[in-house]
Amino acid sequence: MVADEPRVVAVVGAGTIGLSWATLFAAHGLEVRVQDPRPDLEQAVGAAVRQLAATLPGGAQDPEVLLSRIVVVPDLEQAVAGADVVQENGPERIELKRELFARMESAARPDALVLSSTSGIMPSDMARDMAHPERLLVGHPFNPPHVVPLVEVVPGERTSPEAVAAAVEFYRRLGKQPVVVRKEMPGFVANRLQSALFRESVHLVLSGVVSPEDLDTIVTSSIGTRWATAGPFESFDLGGGPGGLRHLLEHLGPGMARRWKDLGQPELTPETVELLSSATEQRFAGQAYEQRTAERDRRQRAVLAALAEPEPEPDPELQPEGGVTASPALPRLLGDFYGYEHLLSQPDQEVLLRTREWLEREVRPIANDHWARSEFPHHLIPQIAELGIVGLGYPRADRPAASRLLTGFLSAEFSRVDTSMATFLGVHSGLAMGSVVLCGSPEQQARWLPDMFALRKIGAFALTERDGGSDVAGGMTTTARRDGDAWVLNGAKRWIGNGTFADLVVVWARDEADGQVKGFVVEKGTPGFTATKMEGKLTLRTVQNADIVLTDCRVPEADRLQRADSFRDTSRVLRLTRGGVAWNAVGCMMGAYEVAVAYAGARRQFGHPIGRFQLIQDHLVTMLGDITSSLGMAVQVARLQDADACLDEQAALAKLVCTVRLREAVARGRELFGGNGMLLEYDIVRYWNDAEALYSYEGTREINTLIVGRAITGLQAFV
Repeated sequence: MVADEPRVVAVVGAGTIGLSWATLFAAHGLEVRVQDPRPDLEQAVGAAVRQLAATLPGGAQDPEVLLSRIVVVPDLEQAVAGADVVQENGPERIELKRELFARMESAARPDALVLSSTSGIMPSDMARDMAHPERLLVGHPFNPPHVVPLVEVVPGERTSPEAVAAAVEFYRRLGKQPVVVRKEMPGFVANRLQSALFRESVHLVLSGVVSPEDLDTIVTSSIGTRWATAGPFESFDLGGGPGGLRHLLEHLGPGMARRWKDLGQPELTPETVELLSSATEQRFAGQAYEQRTAERDRRQRAVLAALAEPEPEPDPELQPEGGVTASPALPRLLGDFYGYEHLLSQPDQEVLLRTREWLEREVRPIANDHWARSEFPHHLIPQIAELGIVGLGYPRADRPAASRLLTGFLSAEFSRVDTSMATFLGVHSGLAMGSVVLCGSPEQQARWLPDMFALRKIGAFALTERDGGSDVAGGMTTTARRDGDAWVLNGAKRWIGNGTFADLVVVWARDEADGQVKGFVVEKGTPGFTATKMEGKLTLRTVQNADIVLTDCRVPEADRLQRADSFRDTSRVLRLTRGGVAWNAVGCMMGAYEVAVAYAGARRQFGHPIGRFQLIQDHLVTMLGDITSSLGMAVQVARLQDADACLDEQAALAKLVCTVRLREAVARGRELFGGNGMLLEYDIVRYWNDAEALYSYEGTREINTLIVGRAITGLQAFV
């Protein structure tokens, strides 16, 4: 009747339901054709997929990969021609439906399965003008289809059993819960139940028994929770104790029957509509529809995850060292070929997934625009704070420190979407907060860290100078002179990330008295301190790098980092953050690899996707090898850091090797795009440019080579 394994699906109608279906189909690897007469079809598809990709029940997916599987086809006949399955989502008008199905039947393959998302029109009525109604049936989802599992499969009078079986199997492969409705009835089943409940809800509100808001609370806190785990019949059967439903109906049935007779019969008059609508609008005033929808879907996914069948307990004898377990809540990224992320505990995987969804939803859509304009998206700072990931690797009174494995994967996740945002967070959490944690006194930590954890105060790290980069340890010219209960700083710093808007800047300066490098926290607005944005930067353009000038800048002794007495203390901070740069390199490679794979599947030359060509596959496999080997190094460095056993040379080798491989991988990715690889709209050029910054900062390749060389030979080769 229909292809055993459908590969091509036509989505007819690109409203809310149709776009949700298209996202789900693409997420399962199907080739999707979307048809609708709306003039903004292509823009609507792109916007919807980029929003919905972060809310898929199995975990966020790269929207660009999904979009590479979707083709916009304005013509109806062209869209359905050759499709294995057609999912119709047009307006609920019977004459329009009949016209659509008649046109689709003439263009579709004879064995194509034709499904309708209608929420109440009978399939027999829709099929009236079809020559072959045996392949038409209803596949009615609950909104949104990409999240809520139910699909009501409703056959018409002339629908063949083979079509019903094919529809059920098709939906099951998508992770849906298909239920065959045995008899046609307006509204089918779920909507009739919903209508009955809503009718009584309206009656109770109009009668003054309860407010709309309290009624929502009652439903979600009682029968909503109960019926999510057991439907009405099972719930009442359990409520009857060992005697089951029979016992309950015998004892409570008479009272229930009396309530049935007393149920309200409200009319949806214009006055009633106005009353209910006004109350709801006032309740949700100021809350964006998109945010409310995303929050509803997040809660729905959490419920579905909780209801999922528990995984069997793993046999400890069969577990690899480290207790690696795979979690269905965190689908493997395209670039994580060996599933390293599943080394994380289940709670840590949930943190990573939540962060991934936020990045795909909020950061990816704006990354290129801010990069092009060299402007920082300040509106994202409160949202990052709400994620609860800032400074996660440091202990607080209310929680222990997270593992370096988790903070590493979070760094890679940021860099995979936008390396500039990863750098912002790395400078703040790694360099600035790390300086306070490692070099500050308990009093200083109590004064500065709470605001830094909450991103109420942003940090920067001022070490590099205009004429002192790699040799800054011995060649630092910024000076500090003790003057009573203060220090006077003079000098200049360059390439200071976050420097234009940081509230707290950790400045490293050489003490004129003993020649040792010391650390100072300079607060924004301190006299003698100026920060000017560097212009003309062609990498990490969203990061606001500053030239900083200190002219007789007085800093209280209380703001000198009390445990930073030499450059060895500065190196302690760098040892921590060099490992973080390795993670950033992994993430940047992953991002470049993902867009390259998507492009290889979508770009056609010589009549075929370029991904079919051997040389293109060679590029992709080599990129994947660079990612995988680098990820292995980053994971081991994180484990050493968690054991407090990571040496300078180990962090230096990871930074060195991972950024060299990064440079090679993004170059291959850009080459794969050809001329399009120089256009920002294809993303790859952003990763290509940003890789140069990761390659250069936190120790160049040459300097890190000498650090490792010194460790393995015992010989100093810096000068």
